[in-house]
Amino acid sequence: MSRPIHHEQVQSPGNEPRPFVLINSFTPKPGKLDELATLLEAARDCFADRISGFHGGRVYRDVDGSSALMIGVFETEDHYESWIATDLFASYRARILPLIESMGQSRIEAGNARTTARRKTPDHSRDDMAARAS
Repeated sequence: MSRPIHHEQVQSPGNEPRPFVLINSFTPKPGKLDELATLLEAARDCFADRISGFHGGRVYRDVDGSSALMIGVFETEDHYESWIATDLFASYRARILPLIESMGQSRIEAGNARTTARRKTPDHSRDDMAARAS
C-alpha cells in the first residue's frame, strides 16, 4: 500500500511533542447514523490496544440525529500518520465510507491555548478520508 500524501506536519518544532487531537465530523447517509456510530465505537475499542500512540477517543451523536463526531487522541501527530498508513486503517475506512455523505476533519495540537490560537495552519476541513479512498 502506498503512503498517501498528507498535510504538512503541525507539531511544534523544537518543543516536546504534545498530544494530537483529531476531530472527525460525519454526516451519515439517511438512516445510517446508528450503524455508523456503532461501527465507530467498535473500531475505537478494537483498535485501542493495536495502535501505537493512541490514547483513546469518544463518539458523539448530534441530538437531532444528523451527524456524529469521533474525537481521537494520539501521543503525537506522527503516531496518527503512522496509523492511517496501515492496512488496518484502509479496512476501517472502507467500512465507513458507504455509510457517510460527507466528513470534515480538524487536527489540533494540545498545548498552550495562547500559542495554539495564534498559529496559522492549513485548512484541514476537507474530506481527507474520501479523498484517500479514490
